[in-house]
Amino acid sequence: MASTTTIVISAQRQERLRQFLQDLWDYRELFWTFVLRDVKVRYKQTALGVVWVVLQPLFMTGAYSLIFGKIARMPTGGLPYALFYLGALVPWSTFAAALSQSAQSLETNAQLISKVYFPRLVVPGAIVCGSFLDFLIGWCVLVVVAVSMGYWHWQLAAITPLLMLIQAGTVLGVGLVLAALNAQYRDVKHTINFFVQIFMLATPVIYPLSRVPAWARPYMFLNPMTAVVTGYRDTLQGVALDWNLVGLSLAMAGFYCAAGMWFFRRRELTLADIV
Repeated sequence: MASTTTIVISAQRQERLRQFLQDLWDYRELFWTFVLRDVKVRYKQTALGVVWVVLQPLFMTGAYSLIFGKIARMPTGGLPYALFYLGALVPWSTFAAALSQSAQSLETNAQLISKVYFPRLVVPGAIVCGSFLDFLIGWCVLVVVAVSMGYWHWQLAAITPLLMLIQAGTVLGVGLVLAALNAQYRDVKHTINFFVQIFMLATPVIYPLSRVPAWARPYMFLNPMTAVVTGYRDTLQGVALDWNLVGLSLAMAGFYCAAGMWFFRRRELTLADIV
Protein backbone atom coordinates (compact mmCIF):
# COMPACT_ATOMS: atom_id res chain seq x y z
CA MET A 1 0.00 0.00 0.00
CA ALA A 2 1.47 3.32 -1.06
CA SER A 3 2.09 5.81 1.70
CA THR A 4 0.53 9.24 1.49
CA THR A 5 1.70 12.57 2.82
CA THR A 6 -0.72 15.07 4.31
CA ILE A 7 0.13 18.76 4.01
CA VAL A 8 -1.63 21.09 6.42
CA ILE A 9 -1.94 24.70 5.34
CA SER A 10 -2.46 27.16 8.16
CA ALA A 11 -3.13 30.87 8.09
CA GLN A 12 -1.19 31.45 11.30
CA ARG A 13 2.03 33.38 10.78
CA GLN A 14 4.09 31.02 12.91
CA GLU A 15 2.83 27.99 10.98
CA ARG A 16 3.54 29.69 7.64
CA LEU A 17 7.11 30.40 8.72
CA ARG A 18 7.59 26.84 9.90
CA GLN A 19 6.18 25.48 6.65
CA PHE A 20 8.43 27.81 4.64
CA LEU A 21 11.55 26.62 6.44
CA GLN A 22 10.42 23.01 6.09
CA ASP A 23 9.94 23.51 2.34
CA LEU A 24 13.43 24.94 1.99
CA TRP A 25 14.84 21.88 3.72
CA ASP A 26 12.72 19.43 1.74
CA TYR A 27 13.79 20.99 -1.56
CA ARG A 28 17.50 21.22 -0.71
CA GLU A 29 18.41 18.73 -3.44
CA LEU A 30 16.57 20.86 -5.97
CA PHE A 31 18.52 23.86 -4.73
CA TRP A 32 21.86 22.18 -5.40
CA THR A 33 20.57 21.02 -8.77
CA PHE A 34 19.87 24.65 -9.67
CA VAL A 35 23.33 25.66 -8.43
CA LEU A 36 25.05 23.06 -10.64
CA ARG A 37 22.85 23.95 -13.59
CA ASP A 38 23.60 27.66 -13.35
CA VAL A 39 27.34 27.01 -13.09
CA LYS A 40 27.29 24.71 -16.14
CA VAL A 41 25.12 27.01 -18.24
CA ARG A 42 27.37 29.95 -17.49
CA TYR A 43 30.28 28.35 -19.32
CA LYS A 44 28.44 26.18 -21.82
CA GLN A 45 29.76 26.52 -25.39
CA THR A 46 32.54 28.90 -24.33
CA ALA A 47 36.00 28.43 -25.75
CA LEU A 48 37.87 29.29 -22.55
CA GLY A 49 35.32 28.18 -19.94
CA VAL A 50 36.28 29.07 -16.36
CA VAL A 51 39.42 30.81 -17.66
CA TRP A 52 37.15 33.82 -18.21
CA VAL A 53 36.78 34.05 -14.42
CA VAL A 54 40.53 34.64 -14.25
CA LEU A 55 40.90 36.84 -17.33
CA GLN A 56 38.02 39.22 -16.63
CA PRO A 57 39.31 40.73 -13.35
CA LEU A 58 42.87 40.76 -14.71
CA PHE A 59 41.86 42.67 -17.85
CA MET A 60 39.72 45.08 -15.83
CA THR A 61 42.54 45.56 -13.34
CA GLY A 62 44.90 46.44 -16.17
CA ALA A 63 42.44 48.93 -17.64
CA TYR A 64 41.65 50.56 -14.28
CA SER A 65 45.34 50.75 -13.36
CA LEU A 66 46.10 52.52 -16.63
CA ILE A 67 43.14 54.92 -16.67
CA PHE A 68 42.61 55.74 -13.00
CA GLY A 69 46.15 55.01 -11.86
CA LYS A 70 48.67 56.16 -14.42
CA ILE A 71 46.45 58.83 -15.98
CA ALA A 72 44.13 60.06 -13.22
CA ARG A 73 46.72 59.41 -10.47
CA MET A 74 44.15 58.07 -8.02
CA PRO A 75 45.72 57.70 -4.55
CA THR A 76 45.99 54.13 -3.22
CA GLY A 77 47.54 54.64 0.21
CA GLY A 78 50.78 53.01 -0.88
CA LEU A 79 49.16 49.89 -2.35
CA PRO A 80 50.23 49.05 -5.94
CA TYR A 81 47.56 49.87 -8.49
CA ALA A 82 47.29 46.22 -9.54
CA LEU A 83 46.40 45.09 -6.01
CA PHE A 84 44.32 48.19 -5.28
CA TYR A 85 41.94 47.46 -8.15
CA LEU A 86 42.17 43.67 -8.17
CA GLY A 87 41.26 43.58 -4.48
CA ALA A 88 38.10 45.53 -5.29
CA LEU A 89 37.17 43.97 -8.63
CA VAL A 90 37.28 40.35 -7.46
CA PRO A 91 34.40 40.78 -4.96
CA TRP A 92 32.63 43.46 -6.98
CA SER A 93 32.50 41.57 -10.28
CA THR A 94 30.99 38.58 -8.47
CA PHE A 95 28.49 40.81 -6.69
CA ALA A 96 27.44 42.62 -9.87
CA ALA A 97 27.01 39.42 -11.89
CA ALA A 98 25.02 37.69 -9.14
CA LEU A 99 22.80 40.73 -8.66
CA SER A 100 22.00 41.03 -12.37
CA GLN A 101 21.33 37.32 -12.83
CA SER A 102 19.26 36.88 -9.66
CA ALA A 103 17.16 39.93 -10.55
CA GLN A 104 16.15 38.26 -13.84
CA SER A 105 16.06 34.68 -12.53
CA LEU A 106 12.27 34.41 -12.13
CA GLU A 107 11.65 35.63 -15.67
CA THR A 108 14.29 33.25 -17.01
CA ASN A 109 12.65 30.28 -15.23
CA ALA A 110 9.06 31.40 -15.89
CA GLN A 111 7.97 28.16 -17.56
CA LEU A 112 9.17 26.04 -14.66
CA ILE A 113 7.70 28.34 -12.01
CA SER A 114 4.27 28.37 -13.65
CA LYS A 115 4.05 24.57 -13.81
CA VAL A 116 5.73 23.07 -10.74
CA TYR A 117 5.57 24.02 -7.08
CA PHE A 118 8.77 24.58 -5.13
CA PRO A 119 9.98 27.44 -2.92
CA ARG A 120 10.66 30.22 -5.41
CA LEU A 121 13.49 31.44 -3.21
CA VAL A 122 15.47 28.48 -4.55
CA VAL A 123 15.91 30.15 -7.96
CA PRO A 124 17.67 33.42 -7.02
CA GLY A 125 19.29 31.77 -4.01
CA ALA A 126 20.99 29.18 -6.21
CA ILE A 127 22.39 31.91 -8.45
CA VAL A 128 23.87 33.76 -5.47
CA CYS A 129 25.35 30.56 -4.10
CA GLY A 130 26.80 29.51 -7.45
CA SER A 131 28.39 32.91 -7.97
CA PHE A 132 30.78 32.30 -5.09
CA LEU A 133 32.53 29.61 -7.09
CA ASP A 134 33.64 32.38 -9.45
CA PHE A 135 34.61 34.47 -6.43
CA LEU A 136 36.81 31.73 -4.96
CA ILE A 137 38.62 31.36 -8.29
CA GLY A 138 39.16 35.11 -8.45
CA TRP A 139 40.23 35.12 -4.79
CA CYS A 140 42.92 32.55 -5.58
CA VAL A 141 44.16 34.83 -8.37
CA LEU A 142 44.26 37.70 -5.88
CA VAL A 143 46.30 35.60 -3.47
CA VAL A 144 48.78 34.62 -6.20
CA VAL A 145 49.24 38.24 -7.25
CA ALA A 146 49.56 39.40 -3.63
CA VAL A 147 52.20 36.76 -2.86
CA SER A 148 54.16 37.54 -6.03
CA MET A 149 54.20 41.25 -5.14
CA GLY A 150 55.06 40.69 -1.49
CA TYR A 151 51.73 41.89 -0.05
CA TRP A 152 50.37 38.63 1.35
CA HIS A 153 48.98 38.73 4.90
CA TRP A 154 47.44 35.78 6.73
CA GLN A 155 44.59 38.09 7.77
CA LEU A 156 43.32 37.94 4.20
CA ALA A 157 42.31 34.29 4.62
CA ALA A 158 40.93 34.96 8.11
CA ILE A 159 38.71 37.90 7.16
CA THR A 160 37.45 36.51 3.83
CA PRO A 161 34.57 34.38 5.28
CA LEU A 162 33.19 37.41 7.13
CA LEU A 163 33.41 39.63 4.05
CA MET A 164 31.79 36.89 1.97
CA LEU A 165 28.91 36.77 4.46
CA ILE A 166 28.37 40.52 4.12
CA GLN A 167 28.48 40.26 0.34
CA ALA A 168 26.08 37.29 0.25
CA GLY A 169 23.52 38.94 2.53
CA THR A 170 23.58 42.14 0.49
CA VAL A 171 23.28 40.57 -2.96
CA LEU A 172 20.59 38.12 -1.84
CA GLY A 173 18.47 40.79 -0.18
CA VAL A 174 18.67 43.29 -3.04
CA GLY A 175 18.40 40.52 -5.66
CA LEU A 176 15.20 39.13 -4.15
CA VAL A 177 13.52 42.53 -4.25
CA LEU A 178 14.56 43.13 -7.86
CA ALA A 179 13.53 39.59 -8.87
CA ALA A 180 10.05 40.01 -7.41
CA LEU A 181 9.63 43.42 -9.01
CA ASN A 182 10.93 42.24 -12.38
CA ALA A 183 8.50 39.33 -12.38
CA GLN A 184 5.60 41.76 -12.07
CA TYR A 185 6.97 44.75 -13.97
CA ARG A 186 9.10 43.61 -16.91
CA ASP A 187 10.51 47.06 -17.54
CA VAL A 188 12.51 46.68 -14.33
CA LYS A 189 15.04 44.55 -16.22
CA HIS A 190 15.91 47.55 -18.38
CA THR A 191 17.04 49.46 -15.28
CA ILE A 192 19.08 46.67 -13.69
CA ASN A 193 22.34 47.46 -15.49
CA PHE A 194 21.88 51.14 -14.70
CA PHE A 195 21.21 50.27 -11.05
CA VAL A 196 24.37 48.14 -10.88
CA GLN A 197 26.44 50.97 -12.35
CA ILE A 198 25.07 53.44 -9.79
CA PHE A 199 25.77 50.88 -7.07
CA MET A 200 29.37 50.66 -8.28
CA LEU A 201 29.83 54.43 -8.24
CA ALA A 202 28.50 54.47 -4.67
CA THR A 203 31.09 51.84 -3.72
CA PRO A 204 34.79 52.77 -3.45
CA VAL A 205 35.88 50.51 -6.31
CA ILE A 206 37.46 53.15 -8.53
CA TYR A 207 38.45 55.49 -5.71
CA PRO A 208 39.67 54.95 -2.12
CA LEU A 209 37.43 55.47 0.89
CA SER A 210 39.56 58.48 1.84
CA ARG A 211 38.14 60.33 -1.18
CA VAL A 212 34.61 60.12 0.25
CA PRO A 213 33.58 63.44 1.87
CA ALA A 214 33.92 63.43 5.66
CA TRP A 215 30.20 64.06 6.18
CA ALA A 216 29.30 60.95 4.15
CA ARG A 217 31.71 58.45 5.69
CA PRO A 218 29.59 57.69 8.79
CA TYR A 219 26.79 56.55 6.46
CA MET A 220 28.88 54.33 4.18
CA PHE A 221 27.71 51.25 6.10
CA LEU A 222 24.35 51.69 4.33
CA ASN A 223 26.21 50.21 1.35
CA PRO A 224 27.74 47.05 2.86
CA MET A 225 29.91 46.47 -0.21
CA THR A 226 31.99 49.42 1.01
CA ALA A 227 33.19 47.32 3.94
CA VAL A 228 33.87 44.37 1.62
CA VAL A 229 36.00 46.33 -0.85
CA THR A 230 37.91 48.34 1.76
CA GLY A 231 38.31 45.23 3.90
CA TYR A 232 40.30 43.43 1.22
CA ARG A 233 42.38 46.51 0.48
CA ASP A 234 43.17 47.20 4.13
CA THR A 235 44.18 43.58 4.67
CA LEU A 236 46.49 43.59 1.64
CA GLN A 237 48.00 46.84 2.83
CA GLY A 238 48.54 45.43 6.32
CA VAL A 239 46.54 48.11 8.15
CA ALA A 240 43.88 47.55 10.79
CA LEU A 241 40.33 47.06 9.53
CA ASP A 242 37.64 49.55 10.40
CA TRP A 243 35.72 47.14 12.64
CA ASN A 244 33.02 49.71 13.26
CA LEU A 245 32.32 49.84 9.52
CA VAL A 246 32.53 46.05 9.21
CA GLY A 247 30.15 45.46 12.13
CA LEU A 248 27.57 47.98 10.96
CA SER A 249 27.81 46.64 7.39
CA LEU A 250 27.24 43.09 8.63
CA ALA A 251 24.13 44.24 10.47
CA MET A 252 22.93 46.16 7.42
CA ALA A 253 23.53 43.15 5.15
CA GLY A 254 21.46 41.04 7.54
CA PHE A 255 18.71 43.65 7.42
CA TYR A 256 18.75 43.73 3.61
CA CYS A 257 18.60 39.94 3.50
CA ALA A 258 15.69 39.74 5.95
CA ALA A 259 13.81 42.59 4.25
CA GLY A 260 14.38 41.05 0.83
CA MET A 261 13.08 37.67 1.96
CA TRP A 262 10.02 39.31 3.55
CA PHE A 263 9.31 41.29 0.37
CA PHE A 264 9.83 38.21 -1.80
CA ARG A 265 7.59 36.05 0.39
CA ARG A 266 4.80 38.63 0.22
CA ARG A 267 4.70 38.21 -3.56
CA GLU A 268 5.65 34.56 -3.87
CA LEU A 269 2.09 33.21 -3.95
CA THR A 270 1.21 35.23 -7.04
CA LEU A 271 4.45 34.63 -8.97
CA ALA A 272 3.08 31.65 -10.90
CA ASP A 273 0.25 33.81 -12.25
CA ILE A 274 2.31 36.83 -13.29
CA VAL A 275 5.63 35.48 -14.65
